[in-house]
Amino acid sequence: MKFILKELDDSITVSGVANVHFFEFPENFHTDYDRHPFYELLFVASGKLNVLSEGYSGLMKKNEMIIHKANEYHSLKCVGSTAPTVIIIGFDTASGNIDGFSKLPVTLSDDEVKKLAEIVKEGRNVFAPPYDVPVYDMKKKKHQPFGAEQLLKNLLEYFLISLSRKFSDKPESEDNGQTGLSVGEIIAYMDDNYKEKITLDELAFIFRTNRSTLCREFKRGTGKTISEYVADKKLADAKQKIKGTSKTFTEIAEELNFESIHYFTRFFKKHTGTSPKTYRNQVK
Repeated sequence: MKFILKELDDSITVSGVANVHFFEFPENFHTDYDRHPFYELLFVASGKLNVLSEGYSGLMKKNEMIIHKANEYHSLKCVGSTAPTVIIIGFDTASGNIDGFSKLPVTLSDDEVKKLAEIVKEGRNVFAPPYDVPVYDMKKKKHQPFGAEQLLKNLLEYFLISLSRKFSDKPESEDNGQTGLSVGEIIAYMDDNYKEKITLDELAFIFRTNRSTLCREFKRGTGKTISEYVADKKLADAKQKIKGTSKTFTEIAEELNFESIHYFTRFFKKHTGTSPKTYRNQVK
């Protein structure tokens, strides 16, 4: 029997990604009108804000998403004293199937937010920090997990296709299903990303919980707070680099994402009782 392969069509193809940002906007923050030759996905993870664009102008609340079309003028403004957390993903596609998402915000179900969280997580594997400040030219990481760029592309395409099916085939419906919080998954994520700047709000979003539950369950599972766990990871890494390599303390501080060599020195002395230089001399 002869089997014949069938060529598969692409309904939505993401040809490029400009940025994957997780912003914590300060109170009364606003942007000027902007436009760029690619789509921009805007998702409100917490709080609320006002959006002004050619397709839609109005309020956006928690779990709502809009996608600005390429070259569409848009801006945003925080509402009063609220300080929302926001996901912004810039990407390019030739498909017009998603243009309808520029006309009105849609509310994402818990499952859809989980898909978006996977995109944010994979974005950290592809792009180098900063993730929480506007960067027009996000740099790719030199060392990425196997297949990271393809997986980011596939996750974004899967997300967009799923949304297009849902909102074109049937009215919007809310999925209130709950997902369990896995401390093991959080630990694994922290082990991969402890060198980066990761906020509690971002972790809570990624693992679909709130800050208090996140902190409580992490402390219950590890016996440490998240900040203590990160500090221990950085300290162990710093000790290994100091005694096992000839790297300068400035290089080590930069690799561990400390703001400066002075901050690194204070951190190291606080946790060991000695300076990096003294420690290196002791272990020679």
